[in-house]
Amino acid sequence: MMGCRASGFSFKSKAWFTAPAAASTVADNSVPPVIKKENFQRLAARRSGALHPWRYITGAAGRGAAFGRVKRLAVWLLYDYMARTCWQADWTTMNYGYATLPGENGRTLVDPAIPEHLSLQLYMRIATSGARGGAWDGLDVLEIGSGRGGGAAYLAHRLAPQRLVGLDISAAATALARRRHGSVPPLEYRQGDAEALPFGVETFDLVLNVESAHCYTSIPRFLAEVHRVLRPGGEFLFVDFVSRQNGAFVGLQEIFATSPLALVSLDEITDNVVASLAADEARKRALLDRWVKGPFKSFARGAYAMDGTAMRRALQSGETVYLAAVLRKVVAA
Repeated sequence: MMGCRASGFSFKSKAWFTAPAAASTVADNSVPPVIKKENFQRLAARRSGALHPWRYITGAAGRGAAFGRVKRLAVWLLYDYMARTCWQADWTTMNYGYATLPGENGRTLVDPAIPEHLSLQLYMRIATSGARGGAWDGLDVLEIGSGRGGGAAYLAHRLAPQRLVGLDISAAATALARRRHGSVPPLEYRQGDAEALPFGVETFDLVLNVESAHCYTSIPRFLAEVHRVLRPGGEFLFVDFVSRQNGAFVGLQEIFATSPLALVSLDEITDNVVASLAADEARKRALLDRWVKGPFKSFARGAYAMDGTAMRRALQSGETVYLAAVLRKVVAA
């Protein structure tokens, strides 16, 4: 998160100050006014929220092709850097996680003895949401945006598909996934671009995308590529966040409605994600404290939606929502 400085703001309004106690009837121009602590904190939070990258990643600050390209390059460089410098074994996933709320189906549950079980439950939530549920035997599956590889490795073990390919734009993250989890059948990791998939037509039965599409330059181009590589009747399983501001949420709904894939379901799971973030706060904080140093640590806290950050507040308030969607490649008549 970016630092807060006084430049760009006017500090002349009486509402933001408390005058110091007068020592005499003679004005002492050398004594500056005192800023109310609570007002300064509110101002700092407002400015940091306006500048923090979450506004641009979620679409809260608007959209545009030029920005999309810059965002894509920045994210690519960021994840390459993190894979090279933060390669620890206890850090194999990077999503916000999914907590099962009272009364919900327990099909998504992951053994709580696994440190990253909440993040893996997000994988299970979307992986089992299609028509096939968790019956992946005999299926060819592609995860786009597999990152450090932990989610793909878990699904390959638990759901046992015929083939599971994890694809990521970061060469460093792909290499890390191979070292950490192996790359032998049914699991393999490949480097490639979500918007120019290195696969032939009708190669996969399922395509999975977990908290990754917010990084892409063009969601319509991405969905066209997903449609191309899916077999007829195949499904696209998607989870990600988007802002309600500046038409970002409505825009994503319109993209889904006009894509070559048919929208089967669209669920909001924000409450589950917020509950997961709260439950996983201590583990993630310890992880960042141990491995992430310097100015990047503040950014990492924001990206991880830690308590008190702009992204956490946006999710808690409903300004940013977390969605789970299933889309299908309709069989031609």
